Amino acid sequence: MSLRHFFTALFPLFILTALLSATAVYAQSAPPFRVYLAFEDGPTDAYTPQILDILAQHNARASFVIAGSQIAGHEDLLQRELREGHALINHLWEEPGGYAGAPADAVIESYRRTETAIREAAGDALPLYEAQTKMFWQPGGAAQPFPGTQDIQVITYNWNVNSDDCGWGMPASLDLDTVDFDNAVIANILGEPVSVGTFHNPHNAWDYGDGVIIIFHDLNRVTGRVLPTILQQLSAAGATFEPLPRPWDAVGTMPVALGTAPSASAGYEGFTLAATVRTNANLRDLPGLNGTVLAQVMAGANLTAVGRAPGWIQIATENGSAWIARELLDLHGPIPNLPARG
Repeated sequence: MSLRHFFTALFPLFILTALLSATAVYAQSAPPFRVYLAFEDGPTDAYTPQILDILAQHNARASFVIAGSQIAGHEDLLQRELREGHALINHLWEEPGGYAGAPADAVIESYRRTETAIREAAGDALPLYEAQTKMFWQPGGAAQPFPGTQDIQVITYNWNVNSDDCGWGMPASLDLDTVDFDNAVIANILGEPVSVGTFHNPHNAWDYGDGVIIIFHDLNRVTGRVLPTILQQLSAAGATFEPLPRPWDAVGTMPVALGTAPSASAGYEGFTLAATVRTNANLRDLPGLNGTVLAQVMAGANLTAVGRAPGWIQIATENGSAWIARELLDLHGPIPNLPARG
């Protein structure tokens, strides 16, 4: 009997939904899901200590994108960042100076000034900083790698996912001191991104998966409010939190271009993800609208995702599998780890 006739004859909608719910599992954590959190424009007395405390509570390490003008008076915080295993990244002296397109000489001078300030502030923790790969994070994001000199060899970093915790791209209706604003920041990272204009990125951390770089700031009160939720949800999906650089990134390069979509990968055979249906949806025998509809599932049904094709997710059924449009599912885990199907 074909899978289509099997569904049609034996599984009315409510039974099928119950069956699929029973097969849902939690995300596997064996394949890597390394997440790189970066905190820009600090350190600050008001917010950096709270962020460090939260990271320590979750056994998470991160990267702090240091503005040179913020160092004086905050040497103890910079030293704490180093001692607690976090990376420091040179963010030039201050914003708005040194944006993409600035003269190379000005960028290099600002980098040197900030580097000197970091080293002088590091105190007894200087050997920890010296042991780190040197990195550069241009204010506003880099359009090209750092204009390298013989004595400055760095990795130029950008973000994959912008939390927009400062609210520059948030809809005007959202107030910074509301739960709605916090939820919008969380959605930018883990759900359907909310920020608009140049800050809008249709892809979230799940879409990028292993190696995703997420940008925050340690200069406003929002970041500390949302950070525990971000850490908890990512941890539940098997994430580990590491300081930059990523193992595969090379000095002298800019491995992340702003606005780029997640890269393709083959995934890991046998990897599965828990999925929840957003709205009543069709299950098809093949990925694509030309696939035959096998059955329907109701909003809220829990499924097990076992594979992917462009725009489509393969889900497990008792006697095989079926396909559902990606946009109709919430997937909580590194989506590129799902096996790619032809």
